[in-house]
Amino acid sequence: MNIKIVYMYSQCSVSLHVVCPLCDVLWNVYTISKMAVELANKKIDCGIDLLQRISKFNDRSINGASKLRRRVLAEIKCLTKKLEDKNELKEEHIQCSNLGQLEALADVATEIPDVTGVLTTYSFGGVEKIVVDVVADEGRKWIKVIMRNPKALHLAFVTRGRGASKPLDEVGEDFLMCAEQNQVFYSSPKVEFWFRSGVSEGLAKCLEDSGVLVKGTRIPDDELGLPDYSVPDTDTDTDSEDCSTEDYSEESEDDSCSDINLSDSRTIEKALDLKEYPSPTRDISKCSDESSASNDANCHCENNGIRKSNKEVETVNLDVTAMIAYVSATSNGHANLRFQDKFLSEQAEWERKNPVKEVLNRYFEGREMIACQEAVDHFTEIVRIIGGEGEKIRAKELVSRLTVVPGRDTFQEKVKLGGKVRLLSRIIFGTSEAHRAVTVTSNRHFVRSVENQGIRPAVFFHEPRALTEQKQDTAVPL
Repeated sequence: MNIKIVYMYSQCSVSLHVVCPLCDVLWNVYTISKMAVELANKKIDCGIDLLQRISKFNDRSINGASKLRRRVLAEIKCLTKKLEDKNELKEEHIQCSNLGQLEALADVATEIPDVTGVLTTYSFGGVEKIVVDVVADEGRKWIKVIMRNPKALHLAFVTRGRGASKPLDEVGEDFLMCAEQNQVFYSSPKVEFWFRSGVSEGLAKCLEDSGVLVKGTRIPDDELGLPDYSVPDTDTDTDSEDCSTEDYSEESEDDSCSDINLSDSRTIEKALDLKEYPSPTRDISKCSDESSASNDANCHCENNGIRKSNKEVETVNLDVTAMIAYVSATSNGHANLRFQDKFLSEQAEWERKNPVKEVLNRYFEGREMIACQEAVDHFTEIVRIIGGEGEKIRAKELVSRLTVVPGRDTFQEKVKLGGKVRLLSRIIFGTSEAHRAVTVTSNRHFVRSVENQGIRPAVFFHEPRALTEQKQDTAVPL
């Protein structure tokens, strides 16, 4: 079709000094189509570069990287599909691509050193959900990345969302409400809106007055070229409007791109000669990148075994695994052994690389140590049956340092028993909730299970250790 247009234009009998309406129309169509193809190819190249950048998120243990990668692949596939029929490709197809938004999100995640998750989903109010673009500072900071035109954002703000977009001040209220219901270490995460294309001063001030931190270039309202709207009273106006469950990731997808089957991601990779980026093998002391976004935010990573201080929480609650790790012979100078049990030898190797008692002592420093009566009883019984003499002495000394409190089954109505969720663990974590304490544990299975039930406990993970003193006689010294 494009070749025919060029030929007709060159063979036109009308003088070049006279405008031929038909030829001009055809030539304009050809030129626009060519520009759209070039723009689409450029977008696809940017998407492939973006995949390379996202692959590096695994090295930083950023949860949700696989979800971000799937979204980028879907956008590349959509554009590639449009390119197959160039006559159908239009410039608006490229403009509606979300690659720009996803690239801005990746830029922010790259700029901030303490990012722990991207595209993390949180629930609030029972049924509603929001997507937090970037989660940082162990979940204490929520960042929403906004690429939309500041004029469009301000227009939605002053007209109270009479168009297609929900006003961002209402979105900010939803974020703040959700943060209040998804506290991290017993405090609400800080909400930040990052405007990569700028924001009107009026909208920025309204967001800051509500408690949202605003970052981005501020543009005076009168420089946006909009009519002089009077801003209605937001207190009375928002009460009467229903809170919609729109997609807070600011993705305006073309209908033709919205039905993409993500299961075909490998096909598009092969077509574009893309390379797979498998997650590297993780050390046990680091988070795993779960595909389920709801688990991203509270997967707490250690840095060389030590969490960032979290000094605002002054009480720690030891579960049974923490008490066993603290008194184990392996973590008390007897790690240079190869046991007959492969699991015990593995723990001894971990101990030689990362002594767990040093990690725990540094974390306990300056904090009150508590344990519920049920956990202490269970721990004491285990040590009595399988502990060695040295482990029994250390167990008594540890219990004497603890403030033993009655167990509180705080999550009885919220967490169902079964699988990895056992009554004793629920009581231990419920006691932490009642005392606003951080649970010190190696029980990741329980934490993951209750997070799937909507509970995000405050935890400090440590590497597991078993009682090994009675197994030392059959172990081989290194």
